[in-house]
Amino acid sequence: MSVFIVLLRAIGPVTHKVMSMAQWREAVAADGFEAPETYVATGNMIVAGDGTPAAVTRRMDRIVHALGLGPGNKAVVRLPGQLRTLLRANPFPEAALERPSEIGVYFFAGAEPDFAWTGDYRGPERIHVEGRHLIVDYDGRGSSSRLPGIIEKKSGLVTARNWNTLRGLVERAAAYKPSGNT
Repeated sequence: MSVFIVLLRAIGPVTHKVMSMAQWREAVAADGFEAPETYVATGNMIVAGDGTPAAVTRRMDRIVHALGLGPGNKAVVRLPGQLRTLLRANPFPEAALERPSEIGVYFFAGAEPDFAWTGDYRGPERIHVEGRHLIVDYDGRGSSSRLPGIIEKKSGLVTARNWNTLRGLVERAAAYKPSGNT
């Protein structure tokens, strides 16, 4: 049995009316996963189960769609070690300390996101490619930026979390103990 971190795409107040985090946890447990634990109300889950990340992704997509969410609500699944690696990479250490909510971490649904465009991108945001993830320092530009649309158009289907959420997920995953395991 492995631990997985599940990040749902396009979750917010409108989708909460269709599927609550409690309903998601119950449906995931009913599907055979162990000890589903959500973190904040933005579609983050730590769970134990069998299979590969790709198999868990398919199961999670099936679950959320059965609960009434649409095809835009896609699951992106990572292993805890992948998130720890992102946190350790910390390409913008000053920003991570001073304004972590202004750093976006982008998690792509596809196995090979296209980052060729990033070499030509000339801000105002700072961007950093880390493996198959993109880390962006918005420095106060997050709400008005056109960058999220560019990222998805050029690199593929994506969901994002801020640095605080990444840190919280890493900490929770480190402390996570599925029931029955010691």
